[in-house]
Amino acid sequence: MPFHRPDLRTGLLAVLLAVGTTASAADYPADSGWSTFWGSFVDEIVGAPGAEALQPTARFAEAGIAFDYPAVLRVTHRAEDSRWRLWRGDFEFEVHAGRYTAGHAQNLLGIMGSVLHRGDTPAVPEAATPLRLCGRDVAGWRVRLHFLGDTHDYLVYDLPLADGDSRLFLFDDVVRDGKLSLTHAAVFDAWRGSLRCTAAG
Repeated sequence: MPFHRPDLRTGLLAVLLAVGTTASAADYPADSGWSTFWGSFVDEIVGAPGAEALQPTARFAEAGIAFDYPAVLRVTHRAEDSRWRLWRGDFEFEVHAGRYTAGHAQNLLGIMGSVLHRGDTPAVPEAATPLRLCGRDVAGWRVRLHFLGDTHDYLVYDLPLADGDSRLFLFDDVVRDGKLSLTHAAVFDAWRGSLRCTAAG
């Protein structure tokens, strides 16, 4: 949950300086808790990237797929469950590779809603705009959850490929003033416009 008071930001920074723990995130493995902590801390201090910062792109090429994404995002990989996390500030984009049952994407959001949602009404996944990805028509699912004082918008697409596994794409953004972030828009557009599938059966 982000800090919203400048005095809390200043106070936390002073404490960290005092105890001598101001090493950069680069000093820790990318998948470590410290790396995530420092990345989140820096993002809270400097704020979300603007439109100009989101323009340079990098290339993701793993698990039989490839796509462009804003280079300002951080990337971590969990090899044990074939999951990649691209993130910056309140925004996350996850790529999962695995063999899933039909309806997995919708069921995943339904489970998240039942576990995480703290609103007055149930959080029920709704159909999102379908996409044409790698020559396939792919259904999308979306749900908004209220927890930890924020409203999270989750969007998921499950793309089956010729190797028998699926690539599941999960977008998570915090809604501000009823809108999704510039980061969400930049990542979604870059991913959708550049996605290529190389997995062979």
